[in-house]
This record gives sequence, C-alpha cells and structure tokens, in this order.
Amino acid sequence: MPAAARARPTEPLDELTLRRAQRGEERAWRELIDRYQRPIHALIWRLLAGRARHRVEDLTQETFVRVLRALPGFDPAGPASLSTWMLTIATRLTLNELRRPEHAELSASLLAEDRTDAASERQRLGAAIARGVAALPDAQRAVFVLREYHDLDYQDIASVLELDLGTVKSRLARARTALRAHLGDPHA
Repeated sequence: MPAAARARPTEPLDELTLRRAQRGEERAWRELIDRYQRPIHALIWRLLAGRARHRVEDLTQETFVRVLRALPGFDPAGPASLSTWMLTIATRLTLNELRRPEHAELSASLLAEDRTDAASERQRLGAAIARGVAALPDAQRAVFVLREYHDLDYQDIASVLELDLGTVKSRLARARTALRAHLGDPHA
C-alpha cells in the first residue's frame, strides 16, 4: 500500500490532557477530538466502502460520544493504547451499521472520471483500489483497513475485532489475494 494512502500517525495525547479529559474537562475533550477526528473519520469512510457514505459524519460523531462516555473507565496502562481503543469503538460501530439490511449493496459512487494525465491515472488506480477494497467481504475489509491504512499490528487487530491471531492473518491474506486479483495481478 502506498505511503500516501495510509493514515498519518497521530501523536498520542499526553498523559495530563488524557487525565483532564477523563475528568470531563471540555478543553481536553476538544483536544482529544481534534487529534483523533481525522483517523476515526478515515477509518469509518474506508470501512463503509461506498455504502452509506452519508452516515460517515454521524458515525464519527457517535464514535466520539461513546468515547467520551467511556473515557473515565479507560486504563492507559491497559492492553490497548488510546488510539487503538478509539479505533475499536469506531470499527465496531461501523461494522454494526454495515449489518443493517439497507447497506447490503455496493453503490457506484467510487467510479473515477476518465482523464489522460498522470494525476487522473493515479485517481483511476486509487479508485480501482477503493473498488477492490469495497468488494471485500466486511470481515476481510475490516482487517485489511486496520492493517494497511491504520498500520495496526496483528495483535491489536485481533483485539479490536475480538478474533484469534490466526484468523486475523488468514483474513488479511485472503483480502490481499482478492485485491490483487481485482487489480489484475497475474500472480494473485
């Protein structure tokens, strides 16, 4: 996956700001939201993969509502970092949204315009990758997006999705094979 397609790493929230946010201080809440809004939004956008794109903003907001409600119970010394914990909440919320019957079909909103310059070629490739990711089964797409776009390690993905490590690895391998086949790789 090209480096430009990955989510930019977010600097962790400092310990003092986290403690203030856990106590409910509004300024600390705003800092937490400002810091993590882009990666949460990007994760939800990619997980929806052409379905219910109109729900991205709502699901992003709902994620932060749930984060702020549960934040006092978050243990910074626990098994997950704050960002992994928040991505877990966003992932589960989005996967629940995808289970709703009205989101079963893919939309055609990912088609790119046909141009001949280099920028449009990159757009076409990006759109082809997005269509390939959108075509993956939800379970494979979740593992793929968390690994390739949000750079979570296998153990964190297993924790986020409540899966065995072997299941994460096999779903990721299947997702990569399917994406290569979608893109026309003869070695897929």
